[in-house]
Amino acid sequence: MRKIQWIFCFVLGLGAGGCSTAPTESLGEFRETVYVEGYLRAGSPVSDLFVGTTMPLSSVYDRDASALSDALVTIEVDGVSHELSPVVDKPGYYEQPDLIVESGKTYYLSVTTGLGTATAQTTVPVAPHVSGASSLLIGSDAYRVTWEGETKGGYVTTRKSVDLLEQIPLATQFGRFGGGFGGGVDTTGLGALRDSIARADQWRFLQGRSLTLNSRQFSYYGIYSFLVYALDENYGDYLISSAQDEAALDEPQFHVKGGIGLFASMAADSVVFRVE
Repeated sequence: MRKIQWIFCFVLGLGAGGCSTAPTESLGEFRETVYVEGYLRAGSPVSDLFVGTTMPLSSVYDRDASALSDALVTIEVDGVSHELSPVVDKPGYYEQPDLIVESGKTYYLSVTTGLGTATAQTTVPVAPHVSGASSLLIGSDAYRVTWEGETKGGYVTTRKSVDLLEQIPLATQFGRFGGGFGGGVDTTGLGALRDSIARADQWRFLQGRSLTLNSRQFSYYGIYSFLVYALDENYGDYLISSAQDEAALDEPQFHVKGGIGLFASMAADSVVFRVE
């Protein structure tokens, strides 16, 4: 995860452009570039799409300072253009509460600023069908989740608590699984680090169709949900291209023309189970 954040900060500071642009001729020259970051979720309205600019390498990246709150931001779907409005008290963020994202549809983004126009598009994947048992018995066999579906970008999984009960005794729990989290923690990487494009933890990015949860990953009895997000090609390409050697510093695949950033989409299904 730190690797991805480091790459991201370097790219923002350098002002490196998308695959077809080169806003800097050398490390000694800086040219502002439009940066966009938006994630569409099937079944939810368009929200929290960020528009900003890159900053010089000599500057400490500050999201508020880089924000552009006077951009013309539109999303077109089914031949109809929808203008997004700035979010109050959130510099650089835009939303359109009346536009509900639907799986299978392609959304075209256009961001016009004083620096020019940046465009991108994403086709929202269909949510996978997730299956799992209704309960996980502490001290018994592991809990296995499987899913079926089609996606060009892979999957990201997350576990969320629904209704927590008493804490599992340590003598029963045998400690937490390495890298795992207790029951009160949302384990998704999709919560967004404020200044990072890497909203999905790299180690949670999967291209398989099953995952096993060990009982030692839970600290509390209760009800949990396990979600599987199908990712679009933009998100998958970004995550794969970001897993690189820091010495190479190859530019991640952004799929944004006229700027840099990520305009991606996802769709989720879940299974609810009880830890007892």
